[in-house]
Amino acid sequence: MAEKSEKNVIRSIFDLVVILLALGVVFGGLALIIFLSPWVQTVLDRILSLDIRYAIQLLAFLVIAAIMVFLAAMVVYSKNIVHSALYLLGCFASVAAIYIFLNATFVGVAQVLVYIGAVGVLILFAVMLTRKTIVEESHGEL
Repeated sequence: MAEKSEKNVIRSIFDLVVILLALGVVFGGLALIIFLSPWVQTVLDRILSLDIRYAIQLLAFLVIAAIMVFLAAMVVYSKNIVHSALYLLGCFASVAAIYIFLNATFVGVAQVLVYIGAVGVLILFAVMLTRKTIVEESHGEL
């Protein structure tokens, strides 16, 4: 029995090493492609030339994008469905902010009105109007 568990541990470590190497090759290749692209050279030239407005815009975009990715992950991993719906509304709001940063104000306002205003409220009403016993049976908690 001890041999079998020892083989399982060795097999798991080997699988983990193979997965990490594969991810390193994939992401290393993507990073190499990105860093060799002319777009990155343009960005680095603008940042190094002390164009402070561009650096602030880039930093704001990266912060909003990080918030959006975090909220999208929280939508999936949240156990409470009401919290998940609220995280989804936050994700919709960050997508609208990205649209506004890209000078697509009409699309950003439409995102706020349609998705946050209509779809988000519809999801929240549907969640809150479900019977309590259904929610308790599916999750075991409120």
